[in-house]
Amino acid sequence: MKTFQVEFFFDQGNTIVHTVKAIDKESAISQVPSNGTYELTDEAKGKIYRITINLVKYIVVSEMPSN
Repeated sequence: MKTFQVEFFFDQGNTIVHTVKAIDKESAISQVPSNGTYELTDEAKGKIYRITINLVKYIVVSEMPSN
């Protein structure tokens, strides 16, 4: 499994960045629904975010370098 960074871009320059494990970029983006909501957890801060997909302008998936 590889690590991918998924960036959700909204209006007015707001961005949420999320890290996921997947086999490839297509698998990483397929974890995000094309409609409805997407929920993610920031374990370090103890917060849960629910993103309304219809409010997202675009999503960028990029592979993180392996250590």
